[in-house]
Amino acid sequence: MKDSREFLDSPLFQALADLSFDSVMVTEATDDRGGHKVIFVNQGFTDMTGYSAEEVLGQTPGILQGPKTDKAVTGRLAEDLRQGRTFHGSTVNYRKDGSTFDIEWKVTPVMRDGRVTQYLAVQRDISGQ
Repeated sequence: MKDSREFLDSPLFQALADLSFDSVMVTEATDDRGGHKVIFVNQGFTDMTGYSAEEVLGQTPGILQGPKTDKAVTGRLAEDLRQGRTFHGSTVNYRKDGSTFDIEWKVTPVMRDGRVTQYLAVQRDISGQ
């Protein structure tokens, strides 16, 4: 976890996350099949989803998925991350209140010492477009 704290506590990352109009989420990279646990979300995430940081920390991003979420897109996301590629896609996600919204997002691996330590995701609500 030391690597994660250094990354999340860096002044550059904090400024980026605080100033972003979009949602920013960071998940911990794991080798097991337990999913990637959320270790950071910004205020943009809270505004978009209705979830507080406390409600999602330790959860997986799957908390935002539901019946209308395109499984082919989430499958492509998983494959891109396994291959070390940046993912870009869109699908339907769910807010805390159960309402749906269309999301466009990018997820990229964060590397340190030759290995993936986190995934950084930037997400936006494209429902009104």
